[in-house]
Amino acid sequence: MAQGLASGVAVRGAQALRPQSEAVIAQMAQAPEPAQAAAMDQMIAALISAEVWGRLDALFVMAAGDEQAAGVNWAQPLVGGLSPINSPVFTPWSGYEGDGATSFLETGFLQGSGLYQAADHHAGVWAVAGQSVGCAFGNSRNRIHPRNSSGQVTTRSNCTTNRQVGIPSGLGHTMMSRRTTDSYLVLKDGALLSEPVEAITAVAAQRLILHGYAASGTEGALSSWRLAAAHFGAGLTAEQGAALHSALGRYLAEVGSWG
Repeated sequence: MAQGLASGVAVRGAQALRPQSEAVIAQMAQAPEPAQAAAMDQMIAALISAEVWGRLDALFVMAAGDEQAAGVNWAQPLVGGLSPINSPVFTPWSGYEGDGATSFLETGFLQGSGLYQAADHHAGVWAVAGQSVGCAFGNSRNRIHPRNSSGQVTTRSNCTTNRQVGIPSGLGHTMMSRRTTDSYLVLKDGALLSEPVEAITAVAAQRLILHGYAASGTEGALSSWRLAAAHFGAGLTAEQGAALHSALGRYLAEVGSWG
């Protein structure tokens, strides 16, 4: 499938972009083609309608035309962005891939400093390539491993215990969401996969990174998944998780990175 979007679709004038979309585009050094801008606006509109947009600390859409645009935080475009550490490989319109040894992405967020709180949080990653068994998001108490060596998705939702469930592939959209102190949801490609019963622990004010997990100034379980997108923030319902998956999936299909 050809990657990137064709130009020539009117997005201003009678089809003016939403202010949220304009704010994201303003932080991109190279303005997107009109069709891409329209797809961005459609995705943001869907997230606003599903009451997801206001619950995001971060939405990194790494399936972009260049590295600068891939690092912009759509949810908070004026609050920094991704910082590549030790040269993860960027593929235009596909995303960032770690090396499984030293490279990862800093998000600039500490758990507890934004909407991502102890008993009210969600996180998700969309892997489009790679066969890694390492971690794709997190810190010592919050982790998403899309698929481990035993064929299981592994999560931690502000706890110290891994919860696992069998999965045929680590590719696609893997997400967890907690809205109570005693259990959380695990979703795969927008569908509820499991509901682990696991109580929260006290918040550890640690970094939240991609392509691994951060703990006390170090990084562990670094991975080589190629991530087209990642997001985190306050807790979402299963229905909101499905809506987020649908909106993000539509965009990734439009730019040729998935589907």
